[in-house]
Amino acid sequence: MLKRSVFLSIILLLAVLHTQAQERKYMRLKGYYRAYQATNSMLSYFIDGMMEFYVPLTDSSDVVSEGKKGSPFVERKFLGERRRKAPKANGDDTFVRISLPNLERQTLLESIKGEEYSTRNNGDVYRWADKCGKISTEKRKINEKAENVTTIEMDELVGQPKHEIDMSQLRMYGIVARMTQYDESESYLSNNLLLASQKHQTFFAHYRGEDDDERIDVWSEFYVSDRMTITESELKRIKKEKNNVWTFSVPAVVPPLDKEVAEAWTKMVEY
Repeated sequence: MLKRSVFLSIILLLAVLHTQAQERKYMRLKGYYRAYQATNSMLSYFIDGMMEFYVPLTDSSDVVSEGKKGSPFVERKFLGERRRKAPKANGDDTFVRISLPNLERQTLLESIKGEEYSTRNNGDVYRWADKCGKISTEKRKINEKAENVTTIEMDELVGQPKHEIDMSQLRMYGIVARMTQYDESESYLSNNLLLASQKHQTFFAHYRGEDDDERIDVWSEFYVSDRMTITESELKRIKKEKNNVWTFSVPAVVPPLDKEVAEAWTKMVEY
């Protein structure tokens, strides 16, 4: 009887291990984010906190249904948040909200391997015939260790008429807007491990019924502080967990704000 029980236990263990081996694997990226907005060159909104991204690993068994492959973006979870605004800001943080970090399944490094891009030996990136970005490598000290960091910077509006995009989707908020700048960059450690993601967008916008545009600049940044590989079943469990503690401290990997932004931040109020 004992031998049979041990045998059944071994069979169950092997079945569990086999199931886990068939599950899709994810890279769990935990890090600090900040998104802040300047309205007519004056800092008006600042949101920061901690979040996690769950990036599907392409080398794991693909058992995910086609329905789950539809979105270009990976899943994310907010772990803590702090919101501040300029004392005279009206509380409409639409632009900074829509600009919160949202990683795509395909990294910039992977995207430029497509047929519409070409790269030059000096690191320049071209979209068709137009220069749209560059790739650079430098040594940085990260966690007391020297690392080779590769950064790709892209101008996402290259090739657009007048170098702008009509933001018709914002009409649901009563906003008439166009985007005139969309600069994006990603930095990677060795083996193409994401280290940081940054975006800077410029909009010219006004509410319906008004005549004059305001210039809206939004910076959106995400810095990875920890990473680990998890299975799909572990991901489901993590997503169900509630966040009991929303306080956080800024990790050491995060670079300081520009002096002018940091000074303006001290004059903001929570909302």
